[in-house]
Amino acid sequence: MNEPITISGDPDMDGVSSLVILYKFLSKFTDKLCYVCNERSEGHMIGKLIQSIPEETKLFIALDSSSNDVESMRHLNLKGIDCLVVDHHTITNENPYAVIVNPQQFDCEYPNKNACGGLLTFKLCQVLDDLMKTSYSYELSDLPGFSLMADMMSMMEMENRYYAKLSLKGLKHEGLKQLFKGMNKDIKNLTATDFLYGASPAITAATRVDNIKLAIDFLMCDKETTSLKKYVKELIKLNEYRKTVQADALERHKGSIRDDDKVVIICDPSIGKGMNGLVGQELSKNFNRPAIVLGNGDDEDTYAGSFRGLEDFSMLDLLENCKTIEHTGGHPGAGGLSVKKENLQELKDELNNRLSSFAPDDTLYYDLEFSVDEIDERFINHITEFYRYSGNGFKPGTFLIKDLFISDRKPLGKSNNTVKIDCGKIQLMKFKVDIEYYNKVPVFTDIEAIGSLNMNIWTEYKPKFKVTKTCQLLIEDYRELIK
Repeated sequence: MNEPITISGDPDMDGVSSLVILYKFLSKFTDKLCYVCNERSEGHMIGKLIQSIPEETKLFIALDSSSNDVESMRHLNLKGIDCLVVDHHTITNENPYAVIVNPQQFDCEYPNKNACGGLLTFKLCQVLDDLMKTSYSYELSDLPGFSLMADMMSMMEMENRYYAKLSLKGLKHEGLKQLFKGMNKDIKNLTATDFLYGASPAITAATRVDNIKLAIDFLMCDKETTSLKKYVKELIKLNEYRKTVQADALERHKGSIRDDDKVVIICDPSIGKGMNGLVGQELSKNFNRPAIVLGNGDDEDTYAGSFRGLEDFSMLDLLENCKTIEHTGGHPGAGGLSVKKENLQELKDELNNRLSSFAPDDTLYYDLEFSVDEIDERFINHITEFYRYSGNGFKPGTFLIKDLFISDRKPLGKSNNTVKIDCGKIQLMKFKVDIEYYNKVPVFTDIEAIGSLNMNIWTEYKPKFKVTKTCQLLIEDYRELIK
């Protein structure tokens, strides 16, 4: 432990969490420790980091990336630097220049093939604890679950559900506590949804605008610090900016999407490399089909960007088999790609051919149906507990609620892009809408609606302490009833 160590983490929530876990753990044993990171716009490979690694480094550790980064590891070996990779992404080629910890290796017997970088890094720390007869990893046990949820790893995997529970039920990290509070979340009753639609995109927003240092500095704050409030404020502000970019891009491009295209493909360099994936996610959700968002590549002849797929098939496998694709990588449902500009139309044609039998499914599905008379706080709390550890493979429950009567409606938010629909004992909430949607909501009308149930708890401290609880249905859609 007397040799200088340099750590690198991928520029996303999983990578940053991995870096913080290992850095805090190793700092218990040595002060000869530093880290270097790419900004998101610089990509996920470590080639551009080579010059940033201190000359005295004897061990370089790449987290949540670089299983396939052969040339960079070879270069570091030639400089006398040993390399360790802790990763969970698909391995496409042999890398003899690094010790690789990755459950995707063909001979790896680790049973959880749905582990993420943060969980594997934590497991590495546990092994080192065993060797050193220490127990420092315990202090970091609430971070792996957040990594798993942020990276959309399967919540049907029992180990992943266990660590998600440690994160949500056993939250120790002071910075995350303050961020949840800043987003009006009850830290004693957190759900995966609170994280996935609140804290996670806020932290990731920092990496998406090439401010990875903010994300790292924030996650280093597992205890109260003088800078913590400033970090939380900056992350919440960036998250609002992220929402604006997504909404603006959707509004700008939705009119250009052709019904007969099997994959939504847009080119818009103004979105920015860090935001391409989020816009792709928004387009995929709105048009019920895979989406690709492209901007300028590394040279003037190439487009590069992100893709988002569906659960029905692996978009990554599909793109890997497309002859026009220059490069692709990531996860089955989300990743990056590049294509020559002259081949873009050919790629569109190829995808339309390969997906000729695919039809976008606009059907709304739900798990159970209830009358609004059955809904109360106790009922919603039971539902919340059942779906607390939701995510990939185990989605939050969606319900059809009947016997609703709209008595009022109201626009909310700075941009009036949220609609609150008053239905007596329950409020219907619809996010990311425009004034046209609001104007179409009928008043004094019987309806039924599909959505997810939620308790909105609001605490007021002035002029006097008051806690307000409201039953909510976060709706996907509603239907007027004609009697």
